[in-house]
Amino acid sequence: MSFLTGTQAELLYAMPASGTAVTAASITVLSGSTNANPAFQLPANFFSQVSGSGPGKSLLLKGGGWYTVGTTAVTDVLTFGLDTTRGTLGTTLAKTGAWTTVISQSNVAFEFEILATLTVPGQGGGNNASVNALGHVLIGQANNAANPTLQTVGAQWATPIMIGTPQTAVTFDPTAGQYVEVFNTWSATTGAPTATLTNFYVFGLN
Repeated sequence: MSFLTGTQAELLYAMPASGTAVTAASITVLSGSTNANPAFQLPANFFSQVSGSGPGKSLLLKGGGWYTVGTTAVTDVLTFGLDTTRGTLGTTLAKTGAWTTVISQSNVAFEFEILATLTVPGQGGGNNASVNALGHVLIGQANNAANPTLQTVGAQWATPIMIGTPQTAVTFDPTAGQYVEVFNTWSATTGAPTATLTNFYVFGLN
């Protein structure tokens, strides 16, 4: 809390267990999706125009996990959604492009951070509120295997994948509860690629 305006950063959700491993060549939820590890639902009217709300109200999504790829390179896409139905992508809040993996890699770590800022509060039902989203995903060796030489760029360094345009003016219904979820899409199942989300946090910034 700043003690200047009374606004604060608040942890709204911390995923209590790892999500289910994703191996499918179709968009599949990475974050919590079971009764024991349920998805997080942002309450209806979270962005409504009240004290401390309105344009500028923001969310910060952070998290990460690991993936493994066999002897065939595949592409992957991470999608971050606001969904009125749990486990089903409704509104794409942010999304990577289809990035190509390196073959024969085990337990590669990935970490993401997404900033989502309300630009139009919207009123009543319907997709009349909007947010802008910007972020990145970092991918690199982990499990204490990353031992780079400082000031030398090599395979041990994390590779950034930026998320930005066209995630501007993303519209959604502010009066409906929105599940905040992460999805993974492998391009093929050749080589049995798999990804698991181990950490996922949702912060309210003000």
